[in-house]
Amino acid sequence: MALAKGVERWGVFEVVLQGPANGNPFIDVELQARFECDGQGHTVRGFYDGEGTYRIRAMPDREGEWSYETRSNVTALNGRKGAFTCTKSTTENHGPVHVSGEHFSFADGSPCFVMGTTAYAWTYRSQEVREETLRSLETYGFNKVRMLFFPKFYGDGKNIIIDYEPSSYPFEGKPGQFDFSRYDPEYFRNFEDRVHDLTVRNIQADVILFHPYDDGRWGIPQGMSHEDEMRYVEYLVARIGAYRNVWWSLANEFDLMRPSRGFRSREWDTIGTHIMDIDPYHHPRSVHNWPWAPTFPDAEWLTHVSYQHPNTYSLLMDLKKRYGKPVIDDEYQYEGNVTPDYGNASPELEMRRHWLSALAGGYATHGEVIQQSDSKRDYFWSYGGKLQGKSPKRLQFLRSIMEKCPFQDLSPDLIRSNGQELFIAHKREEFYLYFITPEHKDRRVIWVGPGYAAPSEYELTIYDAWECRQVYQGTVSSGRVAVDLPSWAVITATKAN
Repeated sequence: MALAKGVERWGVFEVVLQGPANGNPFIDVELQARFECDGQGHTVRGFYDGEGTYRIRAMPDREGEWSYETRSNVTALNGRKGAFTCTKSTTENHGPVHVSGEHFSFADGSPCFVMGTTAYAWTYRSQEVREETLRSLETYGFNKVRMLFFPKFYGDGKNIIIDYEPSSYPFEGKPGQFDFSRYDPEYFRNFEDRVHDLTVRNIQADVILFHPYDDGRWGIPQGMSHEDEMRYVEYLVARIGAYRNVWWSLANEFDLMRPSRGFRSREWDTIGTHIMDIDPYHHPRSVHNWPWAPTFPDAEWLTHVSYQHPNTYSLLMDLKKRYGKPVIDDEYQYEGNVTPDYGNASPELEMRRHWLSALAGGYATHGEVIQQSDSKRDYFWSYGGKLQGKSPKRLQFLRSIMEKCPFQDLSPDLIRSNGQELFIAHKREEFYLYFITPEHKDRRVIWVGPGYAAPSEYELTIYDAWECRQVYQGTVSSGRVAVDLPSWAVITATKAN
């Protein structure tokens, strides 16, 4: 049993085999492999990649010597053995993200402050647009992107037109007549290449499995049976589940996929439970609601709450309390210049809502609906490209401050916050984080410390959240402290030793 080339911890190791191409290999051939290191390991499904090629992808999660053996109902694929070395991960590779209480952490234990954006269908744009999308994500520090797997058709046909055709489709056949039991590997390869592009940039790929934006254009997913859906989920998990940056979102606005809109009722709990059972790496799992409908009920498969609503503060706190899980407001309306209310938030409102999610102890996802050309088709929110808004720079600054804070230990201070223009979170008496909007009338004083203990000293830092700069740093005594606040103020106060 020869030792194959090594792979770093939480990297992707791939086994490539040749087998039958006749019949329907996507559903006729069963293939899996058991991967082990020091007696521990996991079983991974394989998949057919066309032209007689089968692949099995694994993500080794510990350093050392790994071995594997395949199992299949096809003799040529059964009992194949091999081995490889898993080496130490590179500095920037912290492993997959997992839930840590009401927050997220990487597999190596380091905390993960999630700051996402939205580019639903960037994966099947031109290479030039894809590269511009990746530059935008890196430039502004977005570390999660929400992205649809199926193509998207959306808009009013006049002011917003989202109707690009992908170069291939997920299934064999043509629109309205797809064979949902046969996949087009070209479409899947393109998507997994985009996931890889995000992996090497340490950006989480929040993969949305189903959505209602088809309007009869392709018949996806309206034409899929429950059996089709389960097979598709299994195939996609086998193809991209070994990438450490994958998240599973069952649907975008799942409540809109209802019979009155041309969809059959979907068994979301069954699908979510199936993903939980077949994903050996336990990637984060959620489902996203329509804004004025309830969030999805709590379930064992639901690792975190993904919701859509402009209320990023009190509703987020309520959801944390009710679910006891991490909460992400994955759509609080977008910075933009279009008529619909979802896409015309000002950059100031975008920044405010994102900061409030952080002060509430949660996370949020940005979006931008600013027209990039005369075509009324090129909006980052759907098709990526170049971010043009004013909020991304301010959100990048937000992330830089939050990652200096003990953000996983912060609780909202509802006594001294007024819930309107003064918001405070704290870690007991050790650390305080303030967010103060321009409407706050007391611009010359803040209260530092608990107010009932012996006097203490605090290291005080004041930031201008709009201009993205530090404006003051010094040591102050607890109690009432004279300050000179910028219009959009962020303040940290750390108790001195």
